[in-house]
Amino acid sequence: MANPLKFHRKNTCSILLDVCDYQFNDGDTIYFTVKNRPDSDPTDSDALIKTQWVYGTDVTPDPENDTLNLVLTATETDIAYGDYFYDLKVVSAGGSESTLVTGDITIMDVATLRV
Repeated sequence: MANPLKFHRKNTCSILLDVCDYQFNDGDTIYFTVKNRPDSDPTDSDALIKTQWVYGTDVTPDPENDTLNLVLTATETDIAYGDYFYDLKVVSAGGSESTLVTGDITIMDVATLRV
């Protein structure tokens, strides 16, 4: 499922992930990767942003909204302004892999970068 994202550079940002379509279990790892474009590099060495959260440790669901709040730090969003490609992938504690969402991501201009 394609889902565009927009973040301001060097800002703490949240991705609200709707969890109604996937059954998360403690120990599942959610990967967020941003690249210039999709590629075949299994190491993601060219990734501009690569971060991960462990379900039950780093993130837990909001029971009222059935969402996960995946937080990116200002350091993680400190990449050049522009348009990129991202995906969110979950790897279960048992090792199965599932790409949850993909899309274009825009890192938007800001004036204040000194903090």
